[in-house]
Amino acid sequence: MDWRLNPSDDDLLAALERGGPMNMARAFEVMERHGLHGLVLGDPINVYHALGHWPQIGRTRPGQPPGTFALIARERPEMPGLVISRFLHHYSWADGRDRADVAVWLYNDLGDCGDETLGIVPDGPVLPKCTKMHLTDTEAHREHVSAALAGATRMAADAGGAIVAAMRGLGLWQGRIGFDHPVIEQVATHHDHPGQMVQAENILREIRLIKSPLEQALMARAARANVDALNAVGHAIRAGATHHELQVLYRQECAARGNTSVFLNVDRVSSDLSRIKVADGQTLMLDGVSSFLGYHGDFARTVFVGEPTKPARAAAEASAFAWAAVREKLRPGLRFSEIVALGSAAVRAAGYQAVIGFGPHSVGLAHTDEPGEVHGGFWRKPDFVLEPGMILSVDCPTLDTGIGGSAHCEDLVLITQSGAEPIHPLHEPVIIV
Repeated sequence: MDWRLNPSDDDLLAALERGGPMNMARAFEVMERHGLHGLVLGDPINVYHALGHWPQIGRTRPGQPPGTFALIARERPEMPGLVISRFLHHYSWADGRDRADVAVWLYNDLGDCGDETLGIVPDGPVLPKCTKMHLTDTEAHREHVSAALAGATRMAADAGGAIVAAMRGLGLWQGRIGFDHPVIEQVATHHDHPGQMVQAENILREIRLIKSPLEQALMARAARANVDALNAVGHAIRAGATHHELQVLYRQECAARGNTSVFLNVDRVSSDLSRIKVADGQTLMLDGVSSFLGYHGDFARTVFVGEPTKPARAAAEASAFAWAAVREKLRPGLRFSEIVALGSAAVRAAGYQAVIGFGPHSVGLAHTDEPGEVHGGFWRKPDFVLEPGMILSVDCPTLDTGIGGSAHCEDLVLITQSGAEPIHPLHEPVIIV
């Protein structure tokens, strides 16, 4: 899939029906580098990345132990695994997909009693059925998908037993296995897994740094809608509007374009509680992040509300210049620290006095979607090296106060073999109202 051809939402949904957005070549390369034979994943974001399915618990019970799991075996790339309750397989997984390439293990109850016995998947309906004459399309499809597993020896008493069966079935019961939630390690320990279980959260983020063609298309779709939503807010600003009112408007503009708002920073303020009013003659930055099917757009521009102060106008020019100067230098092999140094040098050489806070970060399934260096249990930002397939933002806000406002300029770019390419249309750096 080529994001430059602007695939429709239907095209993107159909692609997710066929498989997860994960860059599998990248995944196996990273797994091999870390000596992993496979992955067992329960965090909803990782299940979605692997299979294209967002588990219901991620929306209804965030923070609770997962009940749906994705498995990836390095030696069996053609067949990922799924562990899910029989009810949710029928009621959630089946909707929008019919995949024969996924090996499925079912269970009845959440828990791990230690029983590894597998039974036959029942042939009867999952939900009570009155008559076939009045099945809706959804009901008929769910019945078809559920019936495909009937008679298979893939039914465990509980989630723990199903995870063990899936790991054995995919050849993951030995060796080094990456996991992303403590309950997976707990199950493996309870059942005397003879291999090594490795916490893989950072490894999974390392995989996510390099986007597949489907991920690039999802990112471009999210970015275009996000840009249009933020520009609509920028052009609607008038003196007297509160930060909260602008954030509400941004949520509405995102929703109208199929995106979900994550946050809008207005004049360096991200608090949803701010009722500070925009003043006539103020210069202010808008920095908005929203998502589409899990993937994020990130875009910032400066707004002049009336006639700006001279320092604020100069700051807006400096921010726009800074981003343009950095953007033309982005290429594979460049380090994040070098981006900051190049940008700072370009701003000084051009004679600008504004202090620009250069902030490169990878964007994807989160606003900042990248691994961290562990320091005493906390994460610090590594000095990443740009690689083809990364989607990057470089924040270029002015840090000066007392100038009559704030300024910022930011777009999303794809790192190519020879440089960087914006994944959404570029717009003027300043909105004047």
